[in-house]
Amino acid sequence: MEAARPAARRIAFVFTSMPVGGAEDFALAAGPHLAPDFEAHYVCLRELGRLGEEARTEGRPVHLVPVFSSRWITPWAIRRFAAWLRRENIAAVHSQTHHAHVFATKAAELAGIPSVVHQQKTLEELPPRRRRIFRACVDRASHVVALSEQTARDLGEAFAVPAGKISVVANGIERSIFCPPADRAALRRQLGLPDGVLLAASVGRLHHHKSHETTIEAVALARRQGVAVTAVLVGEGTRRADLEGLARARGVDDAVIFTGAQRPVVPWLQVPDVFVLSSLWEGQPLALLQAAACGVPVLASNIEGNTAVLGGDHPGLFAAGDATRLAELFAAARDPDFLRQLHESQQRADIPWSDRSARQLACIYRTLLP
Repeated sequence: MEAARPAARRIAFVFTSMPVGGAEDFALAAGPHLAPDFEAHYVCLRELGRLGEEARTEGRPVHLVPVFSSRWITPWAIRRFAAWLRRENIAAVHSQTHHAHVFATKAAELAGIPSVVHQQKTLEELPPRRRRIFRACVDRASHVVALSEQTARDLGEAFAVPAGKISVVANGIERSIFCPPADRAALRRQLGLPDGVLLAASVGRLHHHKSHETTIEAVALARRQGVAVTAVLVGEGTRRADLEGLARARGVDDAVIFTGAQRPVVPWLQVPDVFVLSSLWEGQPLALLQAAACGVPVLASNIEGNTAVLGGDHPGLFAAGDATRLAELFAAARDPDFLRQLHESQQRADIPWSDRSARQLACIYRTLLP
């Protein structure tokens, strides 16, 4: 008689909420690939958020444990979360955002289970107080995951984390979802996007570090030079009104389309002629990876996060903030030979797929659990 397979051990991916974001996308993509050893559960400490609600509707194990209802993290709230971890038989916790790190590492310590701190962002953006808190979380954590070799080196140098305590796991892309469309022209019509122009899309928060201003300025410059280019900015954020005002001031408000946040996002990544990422900094640019997986040529700022994916010799690179060069690349993108060069360069990129990332996480969990 065949022995019964041991029950899968529960891993809690902890968030304050799950809005549309890279860390949330990564956890949701990796979770299904952890089986059969582990079972992914998603925990929101304040509210579900858009992705949390979607995942729960799909039947995923998404839990609302409302211990973080104010801006303060209290000992009572952490004890309550630790009790929930014990009650739900959680084997380990995995956190990827600031407040979740604090809750997860301290509650895991109380519950007597391992914790994994996953650093998704560059250390330069951490203000001093958050840096001190993050150091304490790293010290408490059983293991630390970095999204790139550079981030791992930075963590080791900044916080004296032993090399054996850090692993590099890239944000994985779900290969069954992010792939070239069957009919790009039909999909573009379905989304109500214009024909007969060079369509340049960008997906990301309307935030300062994404530097959408560079894209808008480049559209204005290219249009003045006779290049029919339209930018589609997919995302929402505090900079929207300012960016809309800039487009009006440059006379290209009819050539810059603000779609707001979109779900699912994959059609918007499949339809453009080129994908643009003008960021001033990136950790690991998930949208860039998704666009490349969809077969879309990429134009990107020449920063560490982007070149780590594309390589430093990618022909579509431009200096961060250089709208003049981006306008020149828009003009070049009308040439099929240049688009072919971009495609060929991207073929050399090592796209991390979510199943591979999940296998790496599973290996880490096995080393931490008896």
